[in-house]
Amino acid sequence: MRKLLTIVKRSRQGPKRGLWRDRRGATAVEFALIAFPFFGMIMGCIELAIVLFAGVSLDLATTTVARELRTGVAAKPTTPKDFITKVCAEMAWLGSDCAGKMQVDVRTFNNFKLVTQAPDVIVDGKFTSTQYNVGAGSQIQLVRVYYPWPVFSPFVKPGLGTMSTGEAVLSSKVVFRNEPF
Repeated sequence: MRKLLTIVKRSRQGPKRGLWRDRRGATAVEFALIAFPFFGMIMGCIELAIVLFAGVSLDLATTTVARELRTGVAAKPTTPKDFITKVCAEMAWLGSDCAGKMQVDVRTFNNFKLVTQAPDVIVDGKFTSTQYNVGAGSQIQLVRVYYPWPVFSPFVKPGLGTMSTGEAVLSSKVVFRNEPF
């Protein structure tokens, strides 16, 4: 009976007035308005956490493998492919495409001031020529490792996308003086 009285009351007030006072479904409409940005932000936070984890893993792997260059353990027979294979082995969770995507740049300098003048490896969103020059004992080494990382979230992409493909570049840099070997 109460429902019937409500319907009759609304019909007397006219269709517009009753429609604006009706609050049924307001929560669903409000959720529909904020759902896309809300879940997009959550997706962006999760993706940013994964990118930070991958960056820290790359730093640790680069430092570990560069120590072999510093101590002279890997000075003679090593190639860029060997170095990349060792870094990828340290980051085994990354998967099988690690070695195919990773770039390494190893340069030798006579003093630390010249290290700041090392050219950029990424120009206009593409990798340029890299070097792999392992120096002798007591020389200064700059080791840079780059890994293109796919970014999916529209909230994270503008802040991280540095390649022409839209991928972010995770990079790690280590500068040291070789031990006298």
